[in-house]
Amino acid sequence: MHSEYIDSLILRLCKQPRTFEFISKSLNGLDPIQLKEAIDRLEKKETLHKRDDMWSVNEKRKPLTLNLHSDDPQLYLKKYMGYFDFLKMPHPLDFEWRNSTASLNYLINEVQEMNSVNDRILFLGMPTLFATACIKDIPQKVTLVERNKPIVRGLAKLNADKERFQILEADIFKVAPKEIGKYYSVIMDPPWYSPHFYQFMWLAAQCVEVGGVIGISLPPINTRPDIDKERIDWFTFCQKHGLCLENLYAQRLHYAMPFFEFNAFRAAGIKDILPFWRKGDLALFRKVHTDKHERPLLDEHKIEWTEKEIDTVRIRVKDEKSSDNEEFKITHLIKGDILPTVSTRDKRRDEANVWTSGNRIYKVSNPKIFLQLLNDLENEKPKTKEQKLVADFINSTTELEKKEYNNYLDWLYHEMERQTD
Repeated sequence: MHSEYIDSLILRLCKQPRTFEFISKSLNGLDPIQLKEAIDRLEKKETLHKRDDMWSVNEKRKPLTLNLHSDDPQLYLKKYMGYFDFLKMPHPLDFEWRNSTASLNYLINEVQEMNSVNDRILFLGMPTLFATACIKDIPQKVTLVERNKPIVRGLAKLNADKERFQILEADIFKVAPKEIGKYYSVIMDPPWYSPHFYQFMWLAAQCVEVGGVIGISLPPINTRPDIDKERIDWFTFCQKHGLCLENLYAQRLHYAMPFFEFNAFRAAGIKDILPFWRKGDLALFRKVHTDKHERPLLDEHKIEWTEKEIDTVRIRVKDEKSSDNEEFKITHLIKGDILPTVSTRDKRRDEANVWTSGNRIYKVSNPKIFLQLLNDLENEKPKTKEQKLVADFINSTTELEKKEYNNYLDWLYHEMERQTD
């Protein structure tokens, strides 16, 4: 075998960082000893560069991992992560876990099988599935209900056919069913908690036609204590609203681990875990008759947060009253600052009034002043004691989270390559 030919194959593969096992698997039976000799030869020529047991083409101007400011994210992540490059980094307060590309393709195929060409489809809060429908240009008319303004703006740029693919910018917990209309099928992926399930399912039941289908993701039976009882309550709620469970597919949906969960697991000492460990059940309900019920009360205290994005890090500040006379300070609530869980049952969440997209939590004595100080830093260099305190805090936090984010990407590359056929 000509070395020039082997070298060209390796260099083509290593346009993205690759492990030895991935390169070997992709070279159609090349002896691993010959492969090692070829890699050694390319390293000596400084054509290949090794980092963290991965080789990539030695282009100094090309980063080894996805740069947060990149206009063209690595194709590998785009292939497996489901619009990794398209939407903002998830924030833990959004309870957002995004479907893998495989799950999105599975769902869009299910949608097309259950709907005729002339049927109308409704997605409740599933922007990545809406993006998939747009890109695959499915023939049906699709409406997305979504309240997140940055996501709506991004999807509007992606969607060329505004007549067939429509976006209703509205709050699912407040929008009237009449504003949405009737559809043959409704697909949704709400947060896995009872208040959210009842709100989403009530709205879907109002908007789906008799004989139509509702598809919803559900937490598997080992997700948390008493989930078995919760699911029975959910199914009873559906039955009262004229919905019959037709099919239940266990662990059919796969979710990509977001950065904030990656940080939480590391803080908890968990390192050996796969990116798509989180699975969801897909339940399909058929609407067999119409039952009118009032919208369920949303039994939760609505907490407002103001968001600032600084150097790619999303920082949310809780809108709460505080004393203007108290000395301004930033309190570290836990060792290492990263909350070592994503569970809403953790009581330490209640103390935090500053929360980052890397799952760091803090308490500031006056959130209003903190926000003002953040705004001041956008326009001038820190002068006062409080401005310097906040500037140092922001600089250290953003630097840490950018490094952690790149570690997260390196881990994703490595783990996904190991699992790729």
